[in-house]
Amino acid sequence: MRELQVLAVSWWCQSTRAPWTWTPKIYIGVWIVMAVILGSYGLAMRKRAKSVGLDSRDKRAITWFVLGTLGLWLATDWPLGLLGSGYLLSIHTTLYLIYTMVAAPLMLIGIPQWMARAMLDRLHGWGVYRWSVKPWIAAIVLNLALVFTHLPFIVDPFRSSQFGSFALDAIWLISGVVGWLPVVTPFRGDRIKAPIWKCVYLFIAFGAFPMLPGAFITFSPLPLYRVYELAPRFGDWSPEDDQQLAGALMKVGNIPILWSVIAAVFVKTSLAQNKDDLRIGYVDDEGNPLPPADATPPTPSTPVA
Repeated sequence: MRELQVLAVSWWCQSTRAPWTWTPKIYIGVWIVMAVILGSYGLAMRKRAKSVGLDSRDKRAITWFVLGTLGLWLATDWPLGLLGSGYLLSIHTTLYLIYTMVAAPLMLIGIPQWMARAMLDRLHGWGVYRWSVKPWIAAIVLNLALVFTHLPFIVDPFRSSQFGSFALDAIWLISGVVGWLPVVTPFRGDRIKAPIWKCVYLFIAFGAFPMLPGAFITFSPLPLYRVYELAPRFGDWSPEDDQQLAGALMKVGNIPILWSVIAAVFVKTSLAQNKDDLRIGYVDDEGNPLPPADATPPTPSTPVA
């Protein structure tokens, strides 16, 4: 009977006010959710393999989806999930970054077009998709979720319950997927076309706006969240130090990933341009410019007798 009670309590990571220990804890809800995600994906891929087979893009998609799900699992389960839900605000912010900047884009890249179409057909979700793939809508959804899940009167009660913590995690993942849709949607025709506008969108949606709540958290003179202020101390960190680190992470923690993606966009564009130039004869194999195809070759000069 006692084991059943432990299982019921240990469904999802939440604030417990218990002193922190490094004794591993099993959260049944986390394991079930991850099993459902990976199981559903694997079943869809198996049916595809039996019907028409898997091409190279499908096989690459499997790798990306598994990596994204592992990132999601890392941020949800013990120890990070428990530390972020009831001990350290800085880990809470770190989990947000993992959900939105790592798990969401990798899982989205791992969904092939045929799978996305089947999901939207089954869920009758084409209307929502067409609405959320618009860049300005996606940016608003992403940052409204950021602000909502970091409001003190939301964080304190939500982190104190298992359902509330689950809801925050779900909001982070969904908003992250929506935020990345304009750039890596499975339907390539719906993506932002111009590389420069992709970079502008990524900077505004993921880089510029988070600096504002990040600065507010960093420079707040008092702890904003009672759930982390009153939590048992983890090491020698004070609530003020923890909050300042959380604000700094929100402001600049996404920069390494964000600028890596922006640099990848420019590199990919440059390589594609060079490939096109080579194909149509603008440059030779070594990248040296060639004369126009219609250029008249120079006539040799006649020696003067």
